[in-house]
Amino acid sequence: MGRPPVPAPRPVVYLDNACMGRLDSAVMSEVHGFVNRLDVGVTPPTDLIVELHGWYARARDAVARLVHAGAADIALVESTSHGLGLVARALPLEPGDNVLACDLEFFPTVLCWTARCRELGVEVREVATRGGRIEAEDFARHLDARTRAIVVSSVQEINGFRADVRAIGLLARDHDAFLIVDGVQEVGALTVDLPALGVDAYCAGGHKWLQNPFGMGFLYLGERLRDRLQPDFYGYFNTEEPAGGWGEYLSSPARSPFDSLQVTCSTCRFETGGFGNYLGAMVLARSVERQLEIGPAHIEERIRTLRARLAEGLEGLGGDCEGGGVVGGGPRVEVRSSAAPEEASGIITFGLSTGRPGELALGDRLAERGMIVCVRYTSGVGGVRVSPHYYNTDEDVDALVDMVKDCVDGGSHDSARTG
Repeated sequence: MGRPPVPAPRPVVYLDNACMGRLDSAVMSEVHGFVNRLDVGVTPPTDLIVELHGWYARARDAVARLVHAGAADIALVESTSHGLGLVARALPLEPGDNVLACDLEFFPTVLCWTARCRELGVEVREVATRGGRIEAEDFARHLDARTRAIVVSSVQEINGFRADVRAIGLLARDHDAFLIVDGVQEVGALTVDLPALGVDAYCAGGHKWLQNPFGMGFLYLGERLRDRLQPDFYGYFNTEEPAGGWGEYLSSPARSPFDSLQVTCSTCRFETGGFGNYLGAMVLARSVERQLEIGPAHIEERIRTLRARLAEGLEGLGGDCEGGGVVGGGPRVEVRSSAAPEEASGIITFGLSTGRPGELALGDRLAERGMIVCVRYTSGVGGVRVSPHYYNTDEDVDALVDMVKDCVDGGSHDSARTG
């Protein structure tokens, strides 16, 4: 008796870049070459480490060009939370101070402040939002003379709302507070000019829209904060290279652990440690360089076009019949992200009139068909989250709309397809 045939794998349509972006195929080829280079082992390790650390400088330079900053303003960090945590540990705070964060934030954005604030008796003050929107006036209602920082995501991970960072930054400056921004859902999808925005700190992991799944992102410090913050400790590469180079210094009999080495004054002094994530730095450098080649403005335009196409398709499923269902009598589809261009991002969230249980079921059915999206909620806001990147196609978006229609209609087409 022969074995039953193995069913052909379903084609995957990947529309969850807000969770993790897909690595560019050309960069993936370079990853294999990088790993093979380490496997050969013909370069003396000290020379190799110094050479590999050069990827840090290359990544800083690429990120700086992407966000219109200077390379000295950039440090590489493991993730957004790591960057936010470094700022939280270093920011000058005193008992009785407070830090503002809104109720839509991804929980690590608040969590990274918890230990320090508990130590010092500093309040992390919750700012209530309305209708999934983040407005400067929401923060203004909670500001007082002891507010030291406003922490906000430039793009919210739940519904993709893009905040007016410039307005919030002006509010912070008027009250002698600092603006600290989580930019992980913005940079790589939308054009960003950090000096023009006037932010004091901006953190973004690389694994989402920057297309680096190997754990390396960046921290930017503006001029108001750059010279005021210091890391908790220094490491190997926080110092300037000695005269003669590291190889000569490390082999010198005169070397002592108490030598007065010059600590760098650039933001990269926050890259504490002695052995870096060189693969992460290499992929960040090459992925950002690739985006610079394509053009950030072109990437944003492509993402906005796909988002608009998706919004139009989903809104067409809203239905006009009595009861608000679609043609097949299923639940109504509701687009829950702002349509205003200045508030839109790479994320669009929609829901069903039946609420979260129906949305979870829809997410499962889409996954079974090879459609990769997710369901996200916080503070009562959320739904099915979709996040196309520049490499997605019109056909990807149309396929999602068709699948959603099939599912909310009751899956009437499934039997014909699965027979």
